[in-house]
Amino acid sequence: MRLMDAAELLAGNRARLTAYVRKRLRDPEQADDIVQETFMRVVEQEQKQRIEQPLAYAFRVADSILFAGSRKGTGQTEPLDADIACALPLPEEVLDYRRRLARFETKLASLPPLRRDVFVQRHLDGKSRAEIAEALGLSLESVKKHLVRAMIDLAECGDLDSSGQGAAHD
Repeated sequence: MRLMDAAELLAGNRARLTAYVRKRLRDPEQADDIVQETFMRVVEQEQKQRIEQPLAYAFRVADSILFAGSRKGTGQTEPLDADIACALPLPEEVLDYRRRLARFETKLASLPPLRRDVFVQRHLDGKSRAEIAEALGLSLESVKKHLVRAMIDLAECGDLDSSGQGAAHD
């Protein structure tokens, strides 16, 4: 993932990360500052080495910042170094992800074939709506309707955020 892609991914998930941080703070007013610090650390680390899952890493960095902030009251004033934070998700997160992925795949497989094909071409293959319409001999409006219906059907499994990408963290 390019540096710009990581920054864009984080920006697109700012609301999720902010909500995550607010739930863990005594003072939710500090959430924006912590999210900003998180973004800065993730982007700095991405410049040093490639991060496989920038969003998952961002949640871990936010946890690290929150933990460091909670220790300040006990005499610990140094922030944790983002370089020593593990970028890998916790085992519970991996298990949760696998379960959600299985539910998503099952639901995706149950979609009508044309609706599934339109969704896959748009969200997995990255094709534009116009390219899909041309390839399948559909109108642009028909492609839009299939995408909306697929999103509604797939949202039932609770694994899609508003961008149509799978949720990486709750």
